[in-house]
Amino acid sequence: MRIVLLGAGTVGIQIARELIAENRDVVVIERDPELARLADNELDCLVLNEDGSRPETLRKAETHRADWFIALTGSDAVNIVACGLVAAESPKTRTIARMEASFYNALSNAQKKTFGLDFLVNPAMETARSLSRIIAEGFAEQVTPLHDGSLQLRMVETADLPGYVGKTLSEIKMDSSAHYLIAAVVREGRIHVPKGDFKIREEDRLYVLGLPEVLDAVLGAVEGLTDVPRRIVILGATKVSERLISLLQNRNETASNGFAHAVRRFFQKKSVITLVDASEPDCKKFAQAFQNITVIQGDCAEEGVLESAGVAKADLFVAATDSQSKNIITAQLAKTLGSKKAMAVTLNHRFLPIGPDLEVDSFVCANDAIAASVLETLRKGHIRTIYSFYEDSVEIAELRLDARSPVAGKKLREVDLPSDVLIAFLHQNSGFIVPTGNTVLNAGDTIALIVHKTNITEIENIFGGADGD
Repeated sequence: MRIVLLGAGTVGIQIARELIAENRDVVVIERDPELARLADNELDCLVLNEDGSRPETLRKAETHRADWFIALTGSDAVNIVACGLVAAESPKTRTIARMEASFYNALSNAQKKTFGLDFLVNPAMETARSLSRIIAEGFAEQVTPLHDGSLQLRMVETADLPGYVGKTLSEIKMDSSAHYLIAAVVREGRIHVPKGDFKIREEDRLYVLGLPEVLDAVLGAVEGLTDVPRRIVILGATKVSERLISLLQNRNETASNGFAHAVRRFFQKKSVITLVDASEPDCKKFAQAFQNITVIQGDCAEEGVLESAGVAKADLFVAATDSQSKNIITAQLAKTLGSKKAMAVTLNHRFLPIGPDLEVDSFVCANDAIAASVLETLRKGHIRTIYSFYEDSVEIAELRLDARSPVAGKKLREVDLPSDVLIAFLHQNSGFIVPTGNTVLNAGDTIALIVHKTNITEIENIFGGADGD
């Protein structure tokens, strides 16, 4: 697969890095000399320091040979022009454009085609969707719900599981009849995808995957995980906050994102939303746009502002300003003041390694949300990421099998997987299971794997991708 990326900002670099790790043929175009230099030093691909909105640059990048053209600059106009030029000269090349303005999402398919746009990615909307999904599914510190909460991924310190230290995973499995999976182990800052002979040490951090009731029995119940947040305080009159409030108030729009069951639970009680921001014009804008929320103008750094917003009695505090450091600090403060749970929007992973030491219950990385949306579109009909481990280039990826898949009808032990790939779970008609070597893979099954990004292409070849492509 050949992909041409326009824009070597943080998101562009992140997406390019992941695609290169998957052994894709990548070309990056960046107008800014310094960003182009940094991209050239960091990425193992062709980097063109030229204007991507000029036809001659696109020809030099050979967009006519590309399967995908992705425009990720911070300018909607540049992204539209570039996609339009590519579509005009090479109609077979599909396009993805980053669009900050929300009204582009309302364009019909015919209107998008007029501009040469196949898919649109709105950063604020993708971040808000991630926040909304986590809120709806239920969450707690060190717990990530998957598949509408049907599964859980928990991060556990070995200090809480002293009986595991010194044992291999095979020995741990023999000591328990419960069906769960130690999906990954973080040791000395590096993540390992463990097999049966992997021995647990002190200071290891474990990622444990399983059904909620099984993990409750093995690890203990997590307090407040499924509590429905009714009183919500949101900090920051930003585009993310605007989209989030819309999602929280619009049942149909939220339910369309594939988690209807969780949404029904979420809306059993009507949310009482309070927005806090220091800007008077922005506060007036939100008060006019949302008639049924409370808007408080004030600087959260000033004493008494968060208290007046009702943080002490809040079920959930969401820090969604444009400053990630402010979001993390304020979310921590909100927990100290009495909020039951707190979430913080970040721009990158810089602060995530200290997450276990903070009281913030959930971080949502805006750049990850954008990258995940783009990568899921690229892999449409192939493979999708449902969780990325921030410590390393490892993810939980899943794909759906049909009768054309080379592995359909085979036992799992008959599938020749790379040594560092681990089967996480299988979803069949009977529900989610942790498969054994004798488990038969059938058409219609969804299989999830713990996999290094470098193995993605090989996994696609082995399983034939989703729908057996």
